[in-house]
Amino acid sequence: MPTVPITSDEQYEKALEVLTRVGGTFQGVGFEDKFLLVSGAQYQALVEAQVVTPDNIEKDPKRGKNSRKTGKP
Repeated sequence: MPTVPITSDEQYEKALEVLTRVGGTFQGVGFEDKFLLVSGAQYQALVEAQVVTPDNIEKDPKRGKNSRKTGKP
């Protein structure tokens, strides 16, 4: 799930308009730093509406047993 950082109230309002039009579910997260968790299609709609820029996304960090880099012998 892409994470979209929200930097202003105007950006949040425009994002809600786009997400309502696209449909589906999304989630708002954070108190001090606000983010929206959206689906891939919703993210593309936000990019096309110029609410966010494509490089403005935060990717999920790797998780799990093999997430660390292994040393080379």
